[in-house]
Amino acid sequence: MSEEKEFETPKNLIEVSYEVSNKVGGIYQVLKSKAGKMKEKYGENYITVGYYDEENARKDFAKRPKNEYSEVFERLEEEGIKCYYGVWRIPHKPKCILVDATNLKKDINEIKAEYWERFGIDSLNSGPMFEDPVKWAYAVGRLSDEISKELEGETVLHAHEWLSVPSIFESDLPSVFTTHATVLGRALSNAGRDVVSMVEESGADEEIAEEIKHRYTRLSSMEKNYGPELAENYGVKSRHQIEKAGAENCDVFTTVSKVTAEEAHAVLGVKPDIVVPNGFNVEEFPSLEELSYQHKVKKDRMKDFLRAYFEPYYDIDLENDPRILFISGRYEFHNKGVDSFIEALGKLNQREGDDFFVFIFIPADIRGEKLEVLENISLHDELEDYIDYRIPDIKNGVLDRITSGESVGEFLKEEFNEDVELEMIRQNFHEKRGGKPPLCAYNLNYSHDDVLEKLKEQGISNSEDDRVKVVFYPTYLTRGDKMLSMSYEDAIKATSAGIFPSYYEPWGYTPVETAASGCLSLTTDLAGFGQFLLDNCEIDKPGIEVVKRKDVSYGEFVENLAETVEKFVNYSKTEITERKHNARKTVQLTSWSILVDNYYEAHEKALQRG
Repeated sequence: MSEEKEFETPKNLIEVSYEVSNKVGGIYQVLKSKAGKMKEKYGENYITVGYYDEENARKDFAKRPKNEYSEVFERLEEEGIKCYYGVWRIPHKPKCILVDATNLKKDINEIKAEYWERFGIDSLNSGPMFEDPVKWAYAVGRLSDEISKELEGETVLHAHEWLSVPSIFESDLPSVFTTHATVLGRALSNAGRDVVSMVEESGADEEIAEEIKHRYTRLSSMEKNYGPELAENYGVKSRHQIEKAGAENCDVFTTVSKVTAEEAHAVLGVKPDIVVPNGFNVEEFPSLEELSYQHKVKKDRMKDFLRAYFEPYYDIDLENDPRILFISGRYEFHNKGVDSFIEALGKLNQREGDDFFVFIFIPADIRGEKLEVLENISLHDELEDYIDYRIPDIKNGVLDRITSGESVGEFLKEEFNEDVELEMIRQNFHEKRGGKPPLCAYNLNYSHDDVLEKLKEQGISNSEDDRVKVVFYPTYLTRGDKMLSMSYEDAIKATSAGIFPSYYEPWGYTPVETAASGCLSLTTDLAGFGQFLLDNCEIDKPGIEVVKRKDVSYGEFVENLAETVEKFVNYSKTEITERKHNARKTVQLTSWSILVDNYYEAHEKALQRG
């Protein structure tokens, strides 16, 4: 990095991510929610650049006939780089260029050889998972340099994640590089390694202590050479090395949380210049008053589903404000804390108390809905339709009895006891009495599933005696499905609380989104957001609980998690309302109106150093 020069503010920003107009992960949401503030700062000089995926582009990208960079695109097409100009179909509609490097004329092996010579990146045996993003980001670097020649004033290039790093290598623009989670850290965590303990050099067993020696790039210059060995053991050597080169060769290196900053310093040997926490546009969510109304409407819809799901087998209490919890996210069984949550549920299932319901909204590989569940829903709908059909006649009969002074109870008893069709529907609906509803609403395309195995291991089977009633819903929620028929946003509003006991979570949007949607939520101090709350917020009766997981044994954490979930289940309506208000206040701290200044600072610092 060069010496800093006199303070300047960039006029133009080119922001690069594989997930611009290409929804494949959480960075999409970060960029989407931040776009308004970027346009507020840079206006039409804010340009997003992403990867061209034809299917996603149809949904997320609007091509524009007028192209101010047409000459640049023509020059790049001679190099085999195809560019598409338009806007990203999100609020504020930022300018967007999608890049297709499929036919890049420069050979990928030539690029890899150059990166070996310049940065020591050993990608000789890397495959398409490395080569395709490198070709794309190489092309983006060429595009960025060419576009900057057409722009007036200073331009900064901001690249996200290792997939975008070559755009920094191929451009002379002042640059910011943001890693949202290190490649090696995620790989270690996916393998069940205690990344936090490794980073802190504490609480490690003999095997991990040996890995620390090979992993810690900050221990000594000699030990920096061992990083690739550990990365190679976990199959991420090339990606780790290019990420490390990006951190070393950008003008400003940033991460999204204090937790990730410590990890990046250890894993990459580079201390981040600035932490740029992920913001949130809570002001775009309905007021708590409106959410209170929506909660009732959506919860009634969810109760209909639960009634259809469970009551063919046995009676459940849905009238006395049942508590409905959920967990959601990618199927990272250990990293997302799904294993610990189910163990906590296992503990609660053995305790006395009111029954409660848990949805596990984690997409998996499915082949379709369970026929048994579809039949139950169909019978429930048939029952509801028949009651709706009978209501007008029954209403008139009730009015007649009231006005004439006759017994309403006797009339209703006769009407329903003598209704043969209603009795037939009722018998069909209850024909599974004595059985158990399935744990999973869908058929999976594989035999062994971690969620189902863990539930069974913990003695949760959806028997009538189980206190914890579970629905594993392994598909993306949409209003058009045949089962719950709710969007994810609607489902959140219908529930009481979202539980996100993460083991490895660089930031974590889901607890923020849950709180903004008018629900209680839970995270841990191993999540970037959880650590952010501990550093910035002290509220009595919090609506977002941060459960301590750092420097705590697994068994103790599970016990503490169970206790916190028990509290959520037992809060009175008054206390839930108070805590929901506090949760909404808390998420205000993550407003982009506050946190976007960190991005502006990074861009200005890059211009000073570039």
